[in-house]
Amino acid sequence: MVLKVIYLCLFFLSFLELTLFYEITSNKINKHYLLLYFTTIVSNFGYAMSIFATSLEAAMCGDLLSYIGSIFTIYFMLVVVVDMCNKRFFIPLRVSLLVSAIVISILIATTRDTNLFFSQPYIVQEHGLTIVKYKLGPGMIYYIFYLATINISAMVMVVTTIFSKKRVSKRTLQFLLLTLIIGTLFYVIPLALGVTINFMPFIYVLMESFFIYVSTRANTYDISNNLMNVYKTRGGYGYIAFDKRKHLLGCDEFALKILPDLEKIPIDSTIPASYTDVIQKLHYKDPSWDWDENCNKDFVILAEEKTAIGTIHHISANSSTGNYIGYLIELRDDTEQHQYIKGINSYNKELTRLVTEKTRQITDMQDSIIKGMAIMIESRDNSTGDHILRTSDCIQIFADELLKHKEISQITPEFCKLLVKAAPMHDLGKISVDDSILRKPGKFTPEEYEIMKCHAAEGAKIVKKILNETTDQSFKCIAINIAHYHHEKWNGEGYPEHLQGNAIPLEARIMALADVFDALVSKRCYKEAKSFDEAFEIIKKDLGKHFDPVIGKIFIDCRPQLEKYYSSTLRD
Repeated sequence: MVLKVIYLCLFFLSFLELTLFYEITSNKINKHYLLLYFTTIVSNFGYAMSIFATSLEAAMCGDLLSYIGSIFTIYFMLVVVVDMCNKRFFIPLRVSLLVSAIVISILIATTRDTNLFFSQPYIVQEHGLTIVKYKLGPGMIYYIFYLATINISAMVMVVTTIFSKKRVSKRTLQFLLLTLIIGTLFYVIPLALGVTINFMPFIYVLMESFFIYVSTRANTYDISNNLMNVYKTRGGYGYIAFDKRKHLLGCDEFALKILPDLEKIPIDSTIPASYTDVIQKLHYKDPSWDWDENCNKDFVILAEEKTAIGTIHHISANSSTGNYIGYLIELRDDTEQHQYIKGINSYNKELTRLVTEKTRQITDMQDSIIKGMAIMIESRDNSTGDHILRTSDCIQIFADELLKHKEISQITPEFCKLLVKAAPMHDLGKISVDDSILRKPGKFTPEEYEIMKCHAAEGAKIVKKILNETTDQSFKCIAINIAHYHHEKWNGEGYPEHLQGNAIPLEARIMALADVFDALVSKRCYKEAKSFDEAFEIIKKDLGKHFDPVIGKIFIDCRPQLEKYYSSTLRD
């Protein structure tokens, strides 16, 4: 009676293990494991039914059911072993084994009529159990050969995998091999010794326990599943799923915080046109931002209280084929980062404004000091300090006209700005000229003129020292060139270096025109002011001699503006 209870408990234990397996792997059930557990239950139920039977018919029914369960249990065990060894089951072999299992099952089910599985059955009572005795048929021999073939194949496969370099758990395979060896021994030894007690229900329960352990470990090895679990438990992450036709499949709570209107949209429907906020933020059917073209690219979703980074991924039915059945929009909370960047940008804008304002103040102060110094130096001779101001304004008028001529590549808005800024420094070298010469009321003697001409080279030295610490190298270069070369002539007869043509820096050629024009139309102690007609005629005649012929013609084109300016300035 005790053994009967034990075998009955083994059946219920098999059922319990199936339930436990389902609970453990409910998130990702392996169908082969599930079928293995089911067939084991059938086998253990059949044997429990057989040992409790009181008639031959009932005992045979349970016994045959146990055999059918066993034949499929051993088949699915091999399938699971192949899977655990991370190998592919050769399809023709798998089909052959399955067909063989079906054939054997048919032989078992029809044995009362055909006697192919066993014949001459009768029952006996041993150890309180009902045992079916019979004469072996060819089907039984086929059955034993089938079991032996699968069991040996499974053990050979496990052994070869253990000694291979495959990325599998060798420890798990060692336990599996031990289970297979124990199961084989508990089947072969009793059979060889003629022991009538069936140990296979015990082996099946042991095997099921092992596979529950493997399933638990498999959850640890399943990186994708673990990542999904981490993804679900982490805050600030969410998703929105669509099918290939962009019908909404669902979303999580985080997505609803970002886009609350999603809750109002029916599942398996497109987003209605009235939900403009959702459509715009997800680039839904946006022709300029196609989901397929922008797959795996990030985009920003700005909500009232939160900011998220969205990334579109394809939902693949089969990763190997590359075909996809829908889209998954992954959402990541970026609110804190967005607020941080927003704060930095605001701070940077304010800092930029303050720096720009301080730089402008410093630049204005520097320009005022330079202009004041130039006026002070200019006032030492018998002209007025207004020469500095007038030439600067003249340069501004000239620069505006030059900008209209795109063919002169060096003329740019930045160049003209620096040119106007540097113009007041053109005569700083006069500080090195003695007052007796500089303030002489009449014309210079040849000796005095030679001394006077030194102001150009000296001016370049002074400007270089003044601007030594400046970071604007372009301004420094233009200012030095203007001071040094504004008395050079196109034909090479100027001073101090006797440069000729384009060898004279452009800024110096421009300054020469403004400087000479102001001298012509202004009254000096040693001469009267010339009329505009006379001044422009002199400049016109000196084109190609004193002045650059190209920019000289452009200067002449400025006559209306220059006449208007000088008429107002000189009259005042």
